[in-house]
Amino acid sequence: MNLRQNGLMLILAAALLGIAAQWAGVPAMSNLWTLPLGLLLLGLAYERWVCARASVSLSVHSPTPWHLAHSGEVHWQLRHALARTLTVMVAPCAPVGIDVMTNVRTVWVPAGAGATVGLPAVSRRLGEIRWPLQPARLAGPLGLAWWSLKLQGSERAVVVPAMLSLKESAVGAVLSGSRVSHAIGPGAQVEQLRDYRSGDPLRVIDWGATARRRQLVSRDFSEDQHLDVVVALDVGRSSRIQCGELDRLGHYVNAAARLAQHVVAQDDRIGLVLFGDQPLAVLVPTRGHIGVLRVRDMLSRIQSQNTDSNVIHAAAQVLKRVRQRSLVVLLTDIEDASSAGQLAAALRVLQPRHLPFVVALSQLDPGAIADSAPQDWLDPWMSLAAGHTLTQRERGIRALRASGAQVMLSTPVDFERTLFEKYAQFRQRRRI
Repeated sequence: MNLRQNGLMLILAAALLGIAAQWAGVPAMSNLWTLPLGLLLLGLAYERWVCARASVSLSVHSPTPWHLAHSGEVHWQLRHALARTLTVMVAPCAPVGIDVMTNVRTVWVPAGAGATVGLPAVSRRLGEIRWPLQPARLAGPLGLAWWSLKLQGSERAVVVPAMLSLKESAVGAVLSGSRVSHAIGPGAQVEQLRDYRSGDPLRVIDWGATARRRQLVSRDFSEDQHLDVVVALDVGRSSRIQCGELDRLGHYVNAAARLAQHVVAQDDRIGLVLFGDQPLAVLVPTRGHIGVLRVRDMLSRIQSQNTDSNVIHAAAQVLKRVRQRSLVVLLTDIEDASSAGQLAAALRVLQPRHLPFVVALSQLDPGAIADSAPQDWLDPWMSLAAGHTLTQRERGIRALRASGAQVMLSTPVDFERTLFEKYAQFRQRRRI
């Protein structure tokens, strides 16, 4: 409980009456100071009774669906059981993984429908969200005090991986089946007519064109080449490192979920391997909407592991479960020197059956730090350290590329865009 203006005024009145009685020396005035204090106590008892009957309740409504790293508005609905308007002061307390405005708000809550407060929020972590007890204060009807409350929002929200927007999905659908090859035999459609070549089977001869030209004419068909893409996602200790607004795991999950949609839009198949020190889950390449749903379901339930990752085990699972040549997208750390040997060994395991593509995140730009002008006595040492880090990084990337693997190191801002562009290049150049 905290006194408000009216309560403080009554206390001030009691103090002034007591001082006046002492100065005046009149016995009849000696006990007048008890009158405002008595009124204050009676008023506080009445307010306490009213606030107990109010039964203030809180309902929290989160965005549905709530995508990772996407901003939304959480709606707080306040209600009470009285037939009057009450004043409630709330100080939002967000659960772990949710960024929300925490400034104190004063809300006038009418009877019946109550009042709704919109709180802009951004999700930073996957999984179920449970809102903790929310501190609040209820204004007494006589203006004497604020009465402390603890409000419990019963709703449980779930943060899921991001999705492609409608515009991005439409672009992916237009590109569906864009990889074609010219082959003799039953294909999707006739690509061209040409002169008959010795050895062509009878089924490819166009008899109508042969009759018109009075010589044998064969048909070439175009047929879609459906590709397999397997995303191997590192959920080990290094995935907890913060990169911009999300940790690495958050960026990996969003990129994998959106890439799954994009891959399926090209009529390719998508698979997924989650690994820490051991493989945690494996999804063989699947085509169509069911493949996207399975990938998103697996991604929605993962959490970072407090162990070092072993990418060799993930590569062994890909070899064991995926028989057809595939693009294997490894979302992992390449800057940790202790993991460089394992990663190189894993790439040797995957080749030559599959095409490995290593994708990593880097928040800092050592090149920019090394080239920046010194502003402080410590800056030259930081520049030397950044130069050493940059040299080691480039040496490691060159070693991985020398093994025949494709390697990409990107900042969080360009991460997904660069990943999609590289995937499109692999399809166009028929690398898979």
